[in-house]
Amino acid sequence: MPRPTSTLPAHARFALVTHVAELQAELASVTCPRERRTIAAELEAAKAAITKLSTEG
Repeated sequence: MPRPTSTLPAHARFALVTHVAELQAELASVTCPRERRTIAAELEAAKAAITKLSTEG
């Protein structure tokens, strides 16, 4: 996963990366298919946000 290198403040970048890590941990421990789909969608959105920030100028 790319590292966020945008103009966001360091604490905001850290919060986003931490959120992704928390979602990954939560996804690993959930067994309910509905919850897994919801968490997986949130995780993909957060990863997309990091990718977008990493590609911005």
